[in-house]
This record gives sequence, C-alpha cells and structure tokens, in this order.
Amino acid sequence: MATRWIDTHIHVSDIGSDGERRESMLADLVETMDRDDADLEFVVSADFPYLSGMRDDPDGIHTANRMVHELVEDARGRLHGACMVNPRFTDEALRAMDLCFDEWGFVMLGEMLPYSHGYVMDSDEAERVVRHAVELDVPVQVHLGTYWHKDYAGSCDGMDHMRDLLHCYDRVPEAKYILAHAIGCGPSPEYVPWADMFLDTVFGVFGEWPSNFWIEVRDFQCEALPRTVAEVPADRILAGTDWTTRIGPPFQRYGTMFGVDEADNPFQPEVASFVSYLRDAGATEEDIERIAWRNAAELMGLG
Repeated sequence: MATRWIDTHIHVSDIGSDGERRESMLADLVETMDRDDADLEFVVSADFPYLSGMRDDPDGIHTANRMVHELVEDARGRLHGACMVNPRFTDEALRAMDLCFDEWGFVMLGEMLPYSHGYVMDSDEAERVVRHAVELDVPVQVHLGTYWHKDYAGSCDGMDHMRDLLHCYDRVPEAKYILAHAIGCGPSPEYVPWADMFLDTVFGVFGEWPSNFWIEVRDFQCEALPRTVAEVPADRILAGTDWTTRIGPPFQRYGTMFGVDEADNPFQPEVASFVSYLRDAGATEEDIERIAWRNAAELMGLG
C-alpha cells in the first residue's frame, strides 16, 4: 500500500518562466505526482508571476487565488488550496479569504510573505487578516527564511522573520501558526541553517513547544532533523518542502530541493528518501505516519 504523503508547502503557476500559459498544467503536475510511489497530496499556493502580482495591485490577490482554485477544483482531492493575500490591501484580502474558505473550500491561509509583499506580521493590517483566519478556523502559514548565506539577504533573514512572527503571536495568540520551511538547509555547506536557532528561540520564549505552533520540514537531510524529532511533539511536525513548478514542464521530480536542479539534488528525490531520513533521525513508524500526512489532515480537515 502506498504511503499517503501530504506536503503543506507547494507553489504552482500555470504561467511558465517564459511568460507563456501552460495549457496542460494540471495534467503535467499530476504526471509528476504519479512518478512517486507515494500517494501524494499537495497544499498549493500561487507562484510567480501571481506571487509578485499582488505586491502593488489588490486585484492580483483575486487573480492568484482563482488560478489556484481552478487547478484544485479539477484535481479530485489531490490538490488543496492555500489562500495567499497581501494585508496591505486589507479589504481585498478579507474578501478573498471569504471567497477562498467559504465558497472554494481552501484549507490554509498562506504562505504569508511579508518580505516579498511589503508588510510585517506585527501590524494592524496583518492582525486583521490573522484574526479573520481564526474566525474561519484555518491555520496561518508564515514565511521564515530557512538559511543564511554571506552573499544573500532579504528572504534569508530568518531571525527577523521569527521576531515578527512572535510579535504577531502576541497580538493574536489564539491563531494556529505554521512555521514555514523552518527546518531545512541549503544545498551546500556555504548555507548556514536557521533551524537550531528557531528551535532555541521557541523553547526559550515559551519553555515548551506551543500547542498552536506547527513546524515544517523543508529539507529532510538537514542536521537539525534528529533534534526536531526528539524535541518537538510528533503531532506538530509537517512535511513542507517548498517544491515549485518553476522548471518545466516536464517538472522536476517531487522532492527536488528548492532552488536546485534535479540532476544536482544531493539525494534521490522521492518520498522514500524522506521516510528514510526520518527513520535515521529516530522517528518511530507512528511518528512517520503523523509527519507524512496525519498531522496535516487533522490540522486542515482533509480526512
């Protein structure tokens, strides 16, 4: 029997890097999913150019989420929608949330991308959006930079993102927060992971893992995985790899690291590799089932 596997962090677009529309987007995506032996389900949010389209144009919020809705609607349960918004356009963001969650059946708010969309989570606008997520009973996936590199800035500033998230928590402590791609590493030793510092910070601030924090594993081969498995409750760990459709079609195999060509991936890109890394990290078979799909299914009502 195939392993059920729900990835909570996938970015998709029906427009390629060449600007051309991908007419067979869903079929190409499903073909890629079928190449893995696991029974894959993806929680999907918009990627470029839709992602950048909502930075300065409130209409871009609806355009991006409608693209996701149309993919999910035809995917027969293999894809689940995540509603991406820009709180700077608060009224449009709230309207989009009502449409996505009340009418379209989306399961998550996010990815929240303050660094890309020009806002901070510690703001009145973001607080209104997060409070509405509480009213709608959906989790909020918040971007955290996964690693630091001496030659890159911006989205890599993980501890600034963590500080901003914790201030948002102070404003809305009842929300369900997903720490996006917090456990991971870069493709080479030149990248310095934030993972251990994220764990130190959460345990240092709260004394224990908060019951309304879920943490995503992006790179299962990272050195912080054994610590995560040992210290974070098994029912609060999610598989969220940040896999995208930026290359192709044909798309790169699921499991290929973010920003890495499939040919250069440091491990065989497939769910079986992730399961092997979890076992090596000390996860029990029950833990693996939880991380593979059960936690996401329970959090997002996926059955």
